[in-house]
Amino acid sequence: MRKRTLPQALDTHFRDPFDLPPPLSGGQVQKNIFDSLATKRYLVRVCKDWYQLASRFLYREIIIGRGHTLVSLRSTLLESHWRAEESATQAEETQFTPFLGQYTLRFEIATRIRPGLEDTTVISELETLIDIFRCLPNLQICIMAKGGPYHPIKLQFPLGVLSSLGSYCGKSLRVIRWHRYPHPTAPQWTQLLHTTSNLRILRFPSHDSNRGKLQSGHPLPHLMSLEGAESSDVLLGTALPNQIYPSLYHLSISPFLPPTFLLNSYGPQLTLITITRHTTDETINLLSTACPNLTKLVIHFSSPPNFPSRLPKSITHLGLRCNTRNRNIYDSHARPVFEGLKSIQVPNLQVVRFLDRRFIEVVRDFNPNRFAWGVELLAETRYRIEDCDGVAIRPQSRSIPHSSLRADLYKCRPTSSTTRHLRDL
Repeated sequence: MRKRTLPQALDTHFRDPFDLPPPLSGGQVQKNIFDSLATKRYLVRVCKDWYQLASRFLYREIIIGRGHTLVSLRSTLLESHWRAEESATQAEETQFTPFLGQYTLRFEIATRIRPGLEDTTVISELETLIDIFRCLPNLQICIMAKGGPYHPIKLQFPLGVLSSLGSYCGKSLRVIRWHRYPHPTAPQWTQLLHTTSNLRILRFPSHDSNRGKLQSGHPLPHLMSLEGAESSDVLLGTALPNQIYPSLYHLSISPFLPPTFLLNSYGPQLTLITITRHTTDETINLLSTACPNLTKLVIHFSSPPNFPSRLPKSITHLGLRCNTRNRNIYDSHARPVFEGLKSIQVPNLQVVRFLDRRFIEVVRDFNPNRFAWGVELLAETRYRIEDCDGVAIRPQSRSIPHSSLRADLYKCRPTSSTTRHLRDL
């Protein structure tokens, strides 16, 4: 039941964005967990027996939505740990009481840092993590979600938090994604990465002066995906690059500060790259030179887009994500998208897929004339253009009558549930 209701909540492998059905976004997974936790909280309150049965599921995923709840969570986990230790020393016929923290596999902080809070309040809340991580020996996923707006005064991340995370959870950790402020320093990151030999996915916070740069050169043999890497990231030490991250095949990069050293060192083994903002010809040239086996490229675009004039010749799959957060995709924004796709010339390109629903469904619903014009414009392209479900949004053959084409286009109009889903985004 948990797998059906909470897909991807406990995923510790990097998901190919071109998989079908399409992977959920981080926000969608987070919302599903919130909804599930509300149900689980009611279950544990029914009676003592239900509490014993449901607690392991209630504490499997923990999301902190308000900073002050960290204090109560710490008290609950420490008390549970103390009771478990006490029951272990009692007579054999006494029922052993497991501590709640051993069930936790995913821990996520999703609080907002409000400008009105005192610095000491934010720091004291974060310091509770030192004790909390001591109680999570099986933690696999640690996420610091976006917590804006940014605090007006720069805060120093509390000493000891990452040390506790590494000491008590390092061996079990598979995923670390850090999106929020305040950011750990480079020495704190270095200390943590020395303890996470089984890490598979790592995201750095993008912050020029106080972000933990990838400088330790400590081997992470299972690391598949590195997100947020920038040009300042270098590897120190005597080990050869392919001995440090031999499993790495995905990088998420900024086109303005591409990690040249990482691309030149790991380019031959990279098969998927995500460009998080408008891309540039310089970045495309770098990828073409450094990554001969690159077959999949994901580009995040805003409105209006600026698609590159060319792509690496090895690309077979191009994914597009629209960064526009609302329905304000006007005709002047939609037209360049279709024209940009029309101009792409890549010899091996097979599929162009919109990886989210924002652009295609908004244009199809609110500007159907422009959508129909765009589909007809793309009718002669060699490659297949798809929505996020893998459904073609252009005719397979020019021999299809225009009336049939128009009917096929609107067969896949979103249902009411899809429209509600789009509204949530």
